[in-house]
Amino acid sequence: MSLISNVTNVSGMKRGWKILLLMSLFFVEVSAQKSPQFSQYVEYQSAINPAAVAVDDMMSVGGIYRLQWIGFKGAPKDLLFSIAYPFKVGDTNHGVGLIFSSDDIGLFKNQSVLLQYSYKFNLPTGSLSLGLNVGFISQTVDKESVDLTGGAGELMEGDEYHQASDPFIDGFTAEGYSDVAFDASFGCMYRTDVSFVGLSVQHLTASAVELGADNYQLYIPRSYHLFGGYTFETHNPQWTVTPAAYVKTDLSTWQAEVTGLLEYSKRVRGGISYRFGDSFVFLFGIDIIQGLHLGYSYDLPTSKMIRSGGSHEVSLRYCFKPQFTKKNKYKSERIL
Repeated sequence: MSLISNVTNVSGMKRGWKILLLMSLFFVEVSAQKSPQFSQYVEYQSAINPAAVAVDDMMSVGGIYRLQWIGFKGAPKDLLFSIAYPFKVGDTNHGVGLIFSSDDIGLFKNQSVLLQYSYKFNLPTGSLSLGLNVGFISQTVDKESVDLTGGAGELMEGDEYHQASDPFIDGFTAEGYSDVAFDASFGCMYRTDVSFVGLSVQHLTASAVELGADNYQLYIPRSYHLFGGYTFETHNPQWTVTPAAYVKTDLSTWQAEVTGLLEYSKRVRGGISYRFGDSFVFLFGIDIIQGLHLGYSYDLPTSKMIRSGGSHEVSLRYCFKPQFTKKNKYKSERIL
């Protein structure tokens, strides 16, 4: 499947470059990563913005698995699974979906299950979609894996970090390793044949989970996500180029990346991203058969803070046009 339709013109190209240039100037001010991310964000826009659910009138089932910072102890392991279904009510277009995500990092395991809904307005120049996520997020702490190298209330010689009587660790009980909180997100997206731009707010409720007998709370900050892209046609209509950009923030930390994708015959694509202050990302994708997409990305770290073998990410998604209408039935005149 094509990322975006490859029809464009000279004036559209100039307008697209201006938009991406302004976004890039804004990105220069960003810095470190805080939230887990998926490098293949162009292919999995509904993971960032609920307004992208079934926005292209295709039913889809797919998932991503990411191993981050290979060789780094306690590094994140991320899994995402999603299903989306488009439907009509009269002349209006809607989409529903379900998304499950799991993030393991160090002693913490975060999981969420969210129902997704989107509503699409057709405009003279494109379409505007509004979307909502509603569900639950849980956080679990693996107390048994805590590395306590010190004695009772004492630090071992040369150890500046661990002690057995850490009040936070002691506060956990058998029933206090995990908690569940309500979660919601909202997003909007504008799309044309050659461009897309979306803005979403995740963790609208800014909930907190309580862990341990002494009511330790871990705050889930509200975060803001902006992404967009524009597809240009080359002299050879078989080839298209799509620059894209993505920035997210919780207003205390920032993360951003810019991406360039090259696609051949609406079937094979590859590209490179730069995540500011973090890594270069090499991307590859292919439609194995019509509607079945396989993707892979490799992150090459550039940050001096993380020494690792890089990050690997694999995705698989199947898209098809849902057709559940009954076939026409004919009654034989011989059987009366």
